Amino acid sequence: MFRQEAGALLALPKHPNLARFVSFDAEARPKPILVMELIGGNSLERVIRRGLLNVRAAFSYLDGVLSGLEAMHSAGVGHLDVKPANVILREDKTAVLVDFGLSGKHIRPGCGTLEYCAPEVLGVVPNGYASSPSHTDIYGFACMAFETLTAKYIIDGRDETAIIGQHVEHDGWPRRLAEFARVDGARELAMLLARCLRRDPKIRPPAREVRRALALAAHNLESRPWPLPVSRHEQPEASEAPIPLVAGRR
Repeated sequence: MFRQEAGALLALPKHPNLARFVSFDAEARPKPILVMELIGGNSLERVIRRGLLNVRAAFSYLDGVLSGLEAMHSAGVGHLDVKPANVILREDKTAVLVDFGLSGKHIRPGCGTLEYCAPEVLGVVPNGYASSPSHTDIYGFACMAFETLTAKYIIDGRDETAIIGQHVEHDGWPRRLAEFARVDGARELAMLLARCLRRDPKIRPPAREVRRALALAAHNLESRPWPLPVSRHEQPEASEAPIPLVAGRR
């Protein structure tokens, strides 16, 4: 399986938002090895934790991640562990996806990190669904995008059981995203993330479509201070107009 997945990764096209693969030695002992380019720079996770972001830069980094995912998905390969810790900011300018240890053409047990785990990775799979790593990446990206823009997890809980429960119970609208949708100017972005978080993987939009929609949603928010407020109660001047949340909207 390692040889098959490594072969798929080595076939990926060169891309500015993907770490380059240097070599693969299936005969190395005690285990085969896959050598990747070393990217110099801070991780997106570190930048978020240190509060070194602005909203315009956050959207730019997210666009780069989507561009890298689009290239991977076009080759039939998923990253399968999309999260801020696996994005390195080359020279603090270019978002580069790294750590392809779980990547490949197939979803496997243990893929991903719990806070960003799609329901199908946790065993909630629609009848007749043939798993696709690209669908799983889109779910993980939505979780990461919310965190990058707000500095808070979209799914959070007191323990692993609580986090798993939230992932499998919602259908696009976890509580924190529903609150975010009522923030002034955030409705378009919230609706996009809700589409990416649908329980049924087949109806999540592809990376190219998410990238276009994210660019449009950014116009309403790029001038705001970072991090964006998670609820209207956190913003200086909240909009009182209620926003209808339609879980089934695509």
